[in-house]
Amino acid sequence: MKTISRRRFITVATVMAVFPATAMARDGGVKVMSPKEVHDRAVKGEILFVDVRTPQEWRQTGVPEGAKPIELAPTFLAKLNTLTGGDKSKPVAFICATGARSDYVAKELAKRGWKNVIDVAGGVFGGPKGKGWKAEGLPMKPYGGK
Repeated sequence: MKTISRRRFITVATVMAVFPATAMARDGGVKVMSPKEVHDRAVKGEILFVDVRTPQEWRQTGVPEGAKPIELAPTFLAKLNTLTGGDKSKPVAFICATGARSDYVAKELAKRGWKNVIDVAGGVFGGPKGKGWKAEGLPMKPYGGK
């Protein structure tokens, strides 16, 4: 039997608390975009860009330029709704470390009626969908939160 680390277990448990299982529609409509395209569109204000990693991760690496850090915690959806004004058609891109959490978040939001969700290919460090933000040499800003 495969074991998972305590950190991975906590991450999975947190994601499941934010997005409890539902019998809703499939995850159609999720786009995958390159980090460069997301960066360019975020700094122009064309999309909302959200980093769903943890405060510890933000402190260690900083936050991608143009991204709003919102931890996957019980307040996640409320914070996202505040930033979008409750507009589920607003383009929103998500990034995490390697693309697993952001992919899950994008799919879960699409199931819940969000119309324009984007997963950043490869996350910050690179993953199955791409080489990632840092490998593309895109800017990171220091995290000033607690």
